[in-house]
Amino acid sequence: MPTPLARRRLVRPPLFTTAALVLVPLLAACGSDQEGGRAAEFAPDHVHGLAEEPGTGRLLVATHDGLFALDGGDGSPSPVGELRNDLMGFTVGPDGDFFASGHPGPGEEGPASVGLITSTDAGETWEGVSLAGEADFHALDAADGSLYGVDGAVRLLRSADGGLTWTEGSLPEPVADVAVDSTTEALVATSEAGPLLSTDAGESFDLLRDAPVLMLVDWTQDGGLVGVSPSGQVHTTDDATGGWSAGAGLEGAVQALTTTASGAIYVSTHAELLRSDDGGSSFSTVVSY
Repeated sequence: MPTPLARRRLVRPPLFTTAALVLVPLLAACGSDQEGGRAAEFAPDHVHGLAEEPGTGRLLVATHDGLFALDGGDGSPSPVGELRNDLMGFTVGPDGDFFASGHPGPGEEGPASVGLITSTDAGETWEGVSLAGEADFHALDAADGSLYGVDGAVRLLRSADGGLTWTEGSLPEPVADVAVDSTTEALVATSEAGPLLSTDAGESFDLLRDAPVLMLVDWTQDGGLVGVSPSGQVHTTDDATGGWSAGAGLEGAVQALTTTASGAIYVSTHAELLRSDDGGSSFSTVVSY
C-alpha cells in the first residue's frame, strides 16, 4: 500500500547513464540568470513540458522562462501571464486546471523548489498548493481524480485531491517521465531498464520487456502509446503490452512530448517544436528557436 508522504533526505542517482549527454538538459536544466519582464519572443533556453488545453485546443509550452501558448497550428507561442518560474514539470488536468513545479524566476522570492503550484484561470495567475521547498517534480501528469508527480526521478507521489495531500508509490527504477491514461488510469513510467507499467495507481510496476527503452512517453486518445528514445527515435504501439513500431528519427536532444485529442503528436527538441499528423511517421517544424 502507498504510504503517507513524509520528509526525508533523498540521494538521487543518475538516470540513463548511457545517454547522459541527451538527458542532462531534461533532468538538470534549471535556474536562471535573466532579469526583467517577460520576453514576447519565443526563444526558450529549454522546454520542459507540452500539453493541450481542454476545450480550446491551445498547445501549452512550459519553459525555463515561464509558460507560453500556441493558438492553432501556425505562428509562434506567446507568453501566458507574468510568471517567470522555471517550470520543470507541467500538466493540465481534465477540468482545465494547470499544475506545475520548478524553481522561482528572476527576482521572485521563495524556496529553491516551489513544490506544486496551480492555476485555475488558464495560466494568468498561480498559487502554491503543497510541498514548497520539499519536492521538485520533473514529471507531472493528471487524469480524473488522480495527479501523479515524480520528484527527482526516484520518488513517485500521487494525489487524489488536486495536490493538497500525497501518498508515495513504489518505483523499482529511477524514471524520467510518467504518463497516465485518462480512460483506464494505467500508468507508464520510463526508465533505463525500459518502460514500466502500473495498473494499481503506482503501488506496483511491471517491466514491459518487449518495449524499446524510452525517455519520454504519452498515451494516445485510443489507449495507445507514443514514446521517444534517448537517441530521438519515435516509437508507437496500439496496446501498452503489444508490439511497437518505429517511426521518425528526430535530430537533437528531445525535451518534451505530448499527444492531442485530434491525434497530433508534438515534440520539442533543443532547437524546434515539431508536429506529426501521421502517427509519428514524419514530423514538420512548427517553430524554430
